[in-house]
Amino acid sequence: MNSKKERLKLTPEQLFDIYLECNAPGAPVKPILERYGLRPWDLVAIRKKVKAAAMDALAHPGKQGRKPQVIPVEQYQRVSKELTETKDALAAVGHELSLLKKRTS
Repeated sequence: MNSKKERLKLTPEQLFDIYLECNAPGAPVKPILERYGLRPWDLVAIRKKVKAAAMDALAHPGKQGRKPQVIPVEQYQRVSKELTETKDALAAVGHELSLLKKRTS
């Protein structure tokens, strides 16, 4: 059996959690890294990646909200027709309701 600890495949979320844990004031960095089978130079690489990602996000802020979607013309026409039919049906029901209210008054 291999005496070295095998490195675990860490997810980006886990790496970011390690980064945050190691950057906490007074955090015991060496035991934290050993727990995950990492070395100090791994933390240096993680810090560089986090800084680069943060700088990129700050340099290129995207719009908040949903990304615009491309909708096929057929789907747009179908939904538009359905909306028109629904509006017409609602108007008819509203008209019938007003007639019923007049009869009961």
